Amino acid sequence: MRIKITKSLVLSAQAFNRDNQAEDIFPAGEYLANLTPEGKIEITNTKKIKALFSFSQFREKISLGEFIVIEV
Repeated sequence: MRIKITKSLVLSAQAFNRDNQAEDIFPAGEYLANLTPEGKIEITNTKKIKALFSFSQFREKISLGEFIVIEV
């Protein structure tokens, strides 16, 4: 699926080449979002950094207007 982040957000994220979690900026724009085998929604930015959300966290971001689902 594709989503749009409406404003730049600092999200808890993990880089593909490191094991520890950090916070990273996800600038406003469009991103790919995938469902993981664990049932989380993974959003990947262009720097190969991913943020994971539960369905309730993802739904909250949508209700706040921070995320817009563009394509399922």
